[in-house]
Amino acid sequence: MKDYSTTTEIYKDELRFQRMIEEVEDYAIILLDTEGNIQNWNKGAQKIKGYLGNEIIGRNFSLFYLPQDRENGLPNKLIGEAKQIGRATHEGWRVRKDGSTFWGYIVITALHDNQQNVIGFTKVTKDLTERMLVEKQKESDSKSILLQNKELEQFAYGTSHDLQEPIRKIRAFVELAKSEIDNKENLEWYLQKIDNSAEKMIQLIKDILAFARISHDHTKFSNVDLNQILVNIFSEFEMLIVEKKVEFEVSTLPVIKAIPVQIYQLFSNLISNAIKFNDGRPHIIISATSSVGEMDSKGKSGCLITFTDNGIGFDQKYAEQAFEPFKRLSNKYRGTGIGLALCKRIVENHKGTISVQSIVGEGSTFKVFFPEFPTAIDENAL
Repeated sequence: MKDYSTTTEIYKDELRFQRMIEEVEDYAIILLDTEGNIQNWNKGAQKIKGYLGNEIIGRNFSLFYLPQDRENGLPNKLIGEAKQIGRATHEGWRVRKDGSTFWGYIVITALHDNQQNVIGFTKVTKDLTERMLVEKQKESDSKSILLQNKELEQFAYGTSHDLQEPIRKIRAFVELAKSEIDNKENLEWYLQKIDNSAEKMIQLIKDILAFARISHDHTKFSNVDLNQILVNIFSEFEMLIVEKKVEFEVSTLPVIKAIPVQIYQLFSNLISNAIKFNDGRPHIIISATSSVGEMDSKGKSGCLITFTDNGIGFDQKYAEQAFEPFKRLSNKYRGTGIGLALCKRIVENHKGTISVQSIVGEGSTFKVFFPEFPTAIDENAL
């Protein structure tokens, strides 16, 4: 006589097991036939992938993969691997119903009948997007820390080297002044040299502080009229402009979203360099265009500001070095070697780029690109 109570218990166990799988929400658990077509679908699959059961049953699981993965036959390779060795795993980007992507870890396990023939597959998927992004951020932070440490080491070395030079000169001239304390003419000359060295040290310290103070606080961003920035700089440099008989050609510049004090520092450094590094009468052209940025690797649209001068120029092979701290391309003119490094840091703080084209004896052209900031922001939205 058949034991119906045992059969009933087995049925109840199978039903509980099926409901347990259906109720799991943290994992997408899918039953596939031998061709990879979806036969069953739990709540976790609906939550992670976005399809209702009646929308997905009967469709092939390959639709969860990126187009390039389907072209490369990845879904079939995974099915083939599971059929051959019983199990296949993979980790990568998957596609939801709405077209968005998530980072999924999947395990495909082959199902066998009593004769060990493959009759289908179970596919379990875990959404690991958050974990992947955290790991990616950690990796990025680690690289950033290593880069910052390297830059700090180079900066500390350059600072130490450059600060020692005026100190050595001051000490040397002090000793010379002591030895000729009664020679008024020589003493005055030594004192002037001491004063010059002290002035250089003060300027170097100011430049170092300015370089170190560049803020990444974007709450300081506001509308900046670049035309007014130039007016303020021309006012500050008035005596120097008259003395050097500087000629300017300036087109109308836009209003951009930026940090005002940093843009002032940027423009001031580029203009003062154009005046200082010139053996004749400086001629400076400043222009702006709002179009696809030729310097932006992603081709983003934005504002391109160009500064062209007729100064002494330099060999183009040193163009990258020009923006490194304490790098001087000429020993003929006074400077701390931080100005262009400061310019680069300011531009990068605005998510932009800066580059230079130069010819010895003919001049230089600096191009500053601000992505996605060609027009003013809404002050009421701040």
